[in-house]
Amino acid sequence: MLSLFSRFISLLPLTIALALGRFLGFIWYHIIPIRKKVAMDNIRRALGNEISEKERKKIIRRFFRNFCMSVIEVLRIPHMSLGKNKELVKIEGWEHMEQALERGKGVILFATHIDNVDLGGCSMAMRGAPISVVARKMGKSAEEFITSVREHTGVILIPPKNSKHYIKELLAENKIVTIVADQHLSKRRAIACKFFGQWAATTPAPSRFAFETDAAIVPAVINRQGKTGYHQIRVSPAFDLETPYNDMDMNIRHNTERLNRIIEQWVSEAPDQWWWVHRRWKVQDNPEGWDIPQDNSSADQSD
Repeated sequence: MLSLFSRFISLLPLTIALALGRFLGFIWYHIIPIRKKVAMDNIRRALGNEISEKERKKIIRRFFRNFCMSVIEVLRIPHMSLGKNKELVKIEGWEHMEQALERGKGVILFATHIDNVDLGGCSMAMRGAPISVVARKMGKSAEEFITSVREHTGVILIPPKNSKHYIKELLAENKIVTIVADQHLSKRRAIACKFFGQWAATTPAPSRFAFETDAAIVPAVINRQGKTGYHQIRVSPAFDLETPYNDMDMNIRHNTERLNRIIEQWVSEAPDQWWWVHRRWKVQDNPEGWDIPQDNSSADQSD
């Protein structure tokens, strides 16, 4: 069913298809406000002291619109030519990725749910980059479709469970392993770090894999440019790991906090493009059982 809908959406002019996406976003926000309360609560937590209630509502309306346009764009990927992709998705700073790959130790692409992260990954893969990503579980039809989209563009899929050894193999082969690092995870897979000043379960995987394999961490973010379907991927210079402690776990926490600061900057630059619908601060609301640092040091917060 999604494949047929994908073909139909791809036949529409881009402006019409994206107008449909904006209309669906309007319906989502005003008529079927699923997760609207979660989004509003989240933006109050993160930016509540910086912007007014009116501005918060405006940002969330725009987010719903942008999210639905992203869904439309993902549906169009299977029928998008390489030339069209290069026209719509510009990549800035790719030389940083090339420099990291020259080391031969693999690259951890540090990303977040801003704008159309799937379009970003598929765009890199279409241009020959050895991109891999952990395949997260979702509804059967959606999972089958997004799997086919990723495979069609050349993205290497990493199983969601027991993936540690496979990730290390990919890095040893000098591949790019994408880690999207802004969702709540279980205690088994996450540590408690500050995110916009509140405790959030955060994956330590980028820092841990970098320390264990000597792979470079390269942050990258994609941003929507207006309403017409244009995007820009910004690839940053490799992230320098710091080792201020003798204990490796403390160094991993220190650098994971520093990476959270990068996400905070990205979100602050384009607040209407981050996925506010995740329940990001479950640890802050229920810290029982989590290893919360007792000193609450602000040293890592300022990096």
